[in-house]
Amino acid sequence: MRILIPGSLPPASIAQELAAQVELACPALLACLRRARAQVLSLPIDDTGCTALEAVELRALGYLAQPGTLLGSGLGPLRARIVDPSEHIWIAELSSVAIGREGATLLDPDSLQIDAQESDALYESVAELWTGSGFSALPLEPARWRIWLPQEATPPSISPAAVSGRPLADWWPTGDALRAWRRLANEIQMTWHDHPVNAAREARGLPPVNGLWLYGGARGWRPTPPAPPWRVIDALHQPFAQGAWGDWVAALPALSSALEALPAQTQITLLGQERAVELDTTRGLGWRRLLPGRRDAWKSWWNLPD
Repeated sequence: MRILIPGSLPPASIAQELAAQVELACPALLACLRRARAQVLSLPIDDTGCTALEAVELRALGYLAQPGTLLGSGLGPLRARIVDPSEHIWIAELSSVAIGREGATLLDPDSLQIDAQESDALYESVAELWTGSGFSALPLEPARWRIWLPQEATPPSISPAAVSGRPLADWWPTGDALRAWRRLANEIQMTWHDHPVNAAREARGLPPVNGLWLYGGARGWRPTPPAPPWRVIDALHQPFAQGAWGDWVAALPALSSALEALPAQTQITLLGQERAVELDTTRGLGWRRLLPGRRDAWKSWWNLPD
């Protein structure tokens, strides 16, 4: 079995402080870090168009970036469950855009908690806007719609999870071919501004749904079963995505308990925003464990910058 632990590689600005917390609160992970061989993988978002977790999952499912696209473009067909290679598959994620000191940013999509009833109501409210726009949409599941684009519109793809927390100005689709999409997106945003769904969400303390984020664009492809099969332990994922480091520390004991229950030969992959570390625990380090400082060798890559 292969275990993926998203959110387990914090940014360098706080990694050293959190390393001390790992030593105190997560003995099972600490034991893995001290005995394993580590391979560090750099997965910059500019090169992949997705998070490290998404990149690792795509590769494990056998996906290779298609010509002229980034690796993350494969998320479109994967999430639409389309394997037919005859067309390009685009996805729009129902999103929440927040305005702050650094301009507009996308909130973490996993924090929105959009249900099917909300998604249906939001779709119905903008159904007429698609007519004559050159675009069309079909809801696939809560918070996710399939989008058909005019042939000349080929925006770059970055997943909503990868762009969340980053200035949207760096990633917003530009160019004349996408002028119609920007106009449509603005009309949708205005329609949803005072929508009853968002009034109800605000009353429950949830962020508004006020936009669509377009990504994907790869041709349909057929995933292959990963070998070995993987399991995601996501205890740290949400606190990591929100930068809630107190909650991240509080989740460490649960992660430790989950790791303690795993077989000794389990493969473990730690994941940050733009890098992954594969831990090989299948072979002991023998006499090298006794070398001065060897027990803390993991700290040399733990706080590497993304």
